[in-house]
Amino acid sequence: MPKTLPANYFRRVLAPGVLALLVVLCLLPFVMLCWYAHASADDFLQATDVHKHGHWGYMAFMYMQWTGRYTSILLWGLFNPVSYAHPSPAYGVVCLLTVLALPVACYWLLRWLLPGQFSNRTLWLSGGVFAVLFLLQVPSTAEAFYWIVSNYNYTLPGLLTLLWLGVLGRHASAQSAAERRKWMVWAVLLAVVVIGGNETNALPMALGVTSFTALRCIQHRRIEWHYVWLSVAVVGACAAAFLAPGNFVRMGQGGRLYSVAECVSRAGVSARKSVVSWLGNGVLLALTVLLAPISYRLARVPGLPLNRLTQNPLFITFLIPASLLVVFFLAWSATSQNMPFRSRNILYLFFLVGWFLHAHGWARYAWRNATRPSIALPGYVQVLLVLWIAGVFSVGDTRTMRGHEPEDNTNNILLAYKDWLGGAAARYDAQLTARYEALRTEGWTPDNVVVEALQAPPRTILFGDISTNTYDWSNQAYAEFFGKKTIRVPE
Repeated sequence: MPKTLPANYFRRVLAPGVLALLVVLCLLPFVMLCWYAHASADDFLQATDVHKHGHWGYMAFMYMQWTGRYTSILLWGLFNPVSYAHPSPAYGVVCLLTVLALPVACYWLLRWLLPGQFSNRTLWLSGGVFAVLFLLQVPSTAEAFYWIVSNYNYTLPGLLTLLWLGVLGRHASAQSAAERRKWMVWAVLLAVVVIGGNETNALPMALGVTSFTALRCIQHRRIEWHYVWLSVAVVGACAAAFLAPGNFVRMGQGGRLYSVAECVSRAGVSARKSVVSWLGNGVLLALTVLLAPISYRLARVPGLPLNRLTQNPLFITFLIPASLLVVFFLAWSATSQNMPFRSRNILYLFFLVGWFLHAHGWARYAWRNATRPSIALPGYVQVLLVLWIAGVFSVGDTRTMRGHEPEDNTNNILLAYKDWLGGAAARYDAQLTARYEALRTEGWTPDNVVVEALQAPPRTILFGDISTNTYDWSNQAYAEFFGKKTIRVPE
């Protein structure tokens, strides 16, 4: 007689295997597209400035003349492949490392928040699922992974913030004073590095740390010195980044169009539209319900770092919208424009993490008096929720579930496959390779160089190309890097 499979075979073996395969398939196109990525815009500008000032002189120049983002400056000055050779396979390698760093950072966050609760296989699988959620509707994959200046400026600090949250969770659950000091030292170091990346990371971190420290001191009626020192480090790092002379030089180059009241109003509209877009397809809501039984079990584990980190759900509820409003207000106030996609990428990453922490915190609060050892969702509910999520993942890039802009709720995974397998990425690579060869061909006049415009470039990996305007800063940076006087594409 044939052997029958155990009743829990699907749940323990087959389902994780299928899910792991789906995660790999979702990550695959973003990995493959790394080898078609090319430098653009600031990549050339920063490389030219490094050639002018030297690696270390460039850092001082940027801090004094353009920005206080000291971590980004360090990475731009030392690790921009365009500064050393162009074109170079190193550009694709950096993009690849950034893509792979996303599930790795998610894994470590889960490992530090859930020590001893799940196997390494389950944690890696969960980290991959979280990475797929981010990739599904991140505002711009090009600015998240395939533009190195933005990688160093936004994506890398954002991923380090995930590690910082995990470190804070381990500090909160540490049993000995020595262990608490160790994790707090790591929290301070990571905070200083992250704040030097960009304001989108720095402002929510500063708001969260200082508010949490004040709340802890008030609740416990004593000074919580570990959190006070963390707040001091965060404020000091913010001062070094925000008060840099280069920030004032850059801000002095443009005028502010909106009053404070108008900036507040526009920030509120931008925050609302973003949240509607991120929640509009229902994936996060469905997944939150599916995870409820696991959340119920974890809520009963004493001393779990996740529970320590979410013990004040009302604080998380305050922090999420407050951070969105503050960052959007800063964008409208400083530039009179909405935040660029690269900044919204990081806001979306923080929103994802905050959403699940927020959901677990309130669920834990609601279940605080429950006595049942476990809960379970009805089978038909699980099936319907899984089908809903699968349906959203199957919708192409030409349809959106809910949103206000063409990019809202776009299925980046299917779009990445379209750019890769449809040939757009290969054509883009071939066009730019031919352009570089032509620009380096002897006999070209340095005056009024006209190059062929890119034909149907891939949305997934292209940040921007030169325009018809020779006076555009991107055109000028391009021309200077290749030793030309001017460069443009045809009208």
